[in-house]
Amino acid sequence: MCLFSDLIYYLSLLTCMSLGGYYKKIEDREIKRNYGAGLGILITCLICGQYTVHSILMVWGNIVIIKCCDKRYMHHLSLAYTWMYLIYLRYNIDSTIYVFWLHQTMALRLVGLAFELCTPEKGNRPTITNKVPSSKNVNLSIKSEKPSSNTLPSKESNPKGQQSSSDKTVSGSGKSSLPKTVGDHNSVSIEPSAIDIIAYAYYFIGLHKGPYYRWKTFIEHFKTPFGVLGDCRIITEQKLKKAFICTIIYTLLQIKFPSTVYYENEFYTSYGTDFRYLYNIPQLLTYVLQYQVVMFLCSAVCTETGFGVYPTKTLPMPGHGPTTRFSLLELAISKEEVALEQEFNFAMLKSFENEKLVIGPRMRDTLRGWDMSIRYWFWAHTYKNIVRTSKEARSALSFLAWTVWCGPTIQQLIISSTLWVHLHLENEYGDLYDTNMTMKMPWDIGFSIMRMFCLIYLTPCLIINDSSVVLHYYHSIFWVYHMVLFFLILGALCVNKDRYHTDITTASNGNDSENNL
Repeated sequence: MCLFSDLIYYLSLLTCMSLGGYYKKIEDREIKRNYGAGLGILITCLICGQYTVHSILMVWGNIVIIKCCDKRYMHHLSLAYTWMYLIYLRYNIDSTIYVFWLHQTMALRLVGLAFELCTPEKGNRPTITNKVPSSKNVNLSIKSEKPSSNTLPSKESNPKGQQSSSDKTVSGSGKSSLPKTVGDHNSVSIEPSAIDIIAYAYYFIGLHKGPYYRWKTFIEHFKTPFGVLGDCRIITEQKLKKAFICTIIYTLLQIKFPSTVYYENEFYTSYGTDFRYLYNIPQLLTYVLQYQVVMFLCSAVCTETGFGVYPTKTLPMPGHGPTTRFSLLELAISKEEVALEQEFNFAMLKSFENEKLVIGPRMRDTLRGWDMSIRYWFWAHTYKNIVRTSKEARSALSFLAWTVWCGPTIQQLIISSTLWVHLHLENEYGDLYDTNMTMKMPWDIGFSIMRMFCLIYLTPCLIINDSSVVLHYYHSIFWVYHMVLFFLILGALCVNKDRYHTDITTASNGNDSENNL
């Protein structure tokens, strides 16, 4: 059954890729939308089977909330309903992980839409300069006459006076209720209909596992002609080559270091604590490779369909889209000669920053570099918009929302609570000591070592489904990292206490000196 589910899942991904070229040629916006939504519904039926009914209930429940509830509380109701449904699926549906992945993707889209409709942005999109990913490794230059392996070769522009097919797509009169404007001047200018919400939830691009994209980006996709200005097949082939290499390494590691040993009693009786801990290293690498293979294939569907390509000057951010130069974006959409002068990239589809994953140096850098579009969703909606309270409380609520979205299992609770404590200890020691000035290098090395120590320690929670086996494993290594965290917390408390008494003493001595004078 598991092998059959794997086959269906990956074959459906390859099928979406093969249909991407035909999809991109569709000029009518409404036909294009219906084609993508119909293909997504078919994929959902193939992967979920009898559990497709749960996706229907999730979508229609959110439609009722979005169309009927008070706008001020709509996002809270949508979040509560959808997250509770995910909990129900986790504990009451005995199916493969692929079924849950599809429902997770739909949950992000539906709740994200409720947030976009509830809290419309005023003015332009916010420019988040410190979180804009580097796009140098995904540049697609239309200026280049000789396309290289990482450039998007352009088509010849039409003579003046002739309208290109992409222009017809933008200016053509369609019957869809999709908005006619691009940009974030009013975020969502027209409230989506029930058909629009269904199309967005089931749309085949990114349905398997991501990357996540906003409703605004979904609407812009039907009006931006950038995907048809050049051959995106080059980028797709690059992603497929990377996925193939990762698959080979993943297979070799699985053969050499099987994860089934965690379930064997000999693993705990014949090997020492150090071996049991170090055995997590190849398992962590295997998990990362498997995840990257899936995301390479999912993003290859996007590139093949021409989805998520924007001018480089607009600084696209994963999950969000363009963050600046909206006038240039609108001009490039309306005038093909302006578009042909631009350099484009797929930075919005970027899922990983491998430098941050490997080097860090801090845990927050690693988390920001992992599945970046999903991180954007939780940052933009749960951390920034769900409540107005202290930074620590918002961080805890964000981790709680992420835990429920992933599935509130013992493994996920261990991961979330450990990461939350680790992140705040990093911040605490960063405030206590000189970690950004003269002693930056030694502290960065220490932070990076502790980060890897933590990730290796948490690996069993990522790969083992049986919570009793996970608890047995951590008992066998004496919960070593949690003990380290405990002593680090005590150390931070002692330093804070000493500095508090020192400040009190200094202030008291200063007052005595003033009185003597």
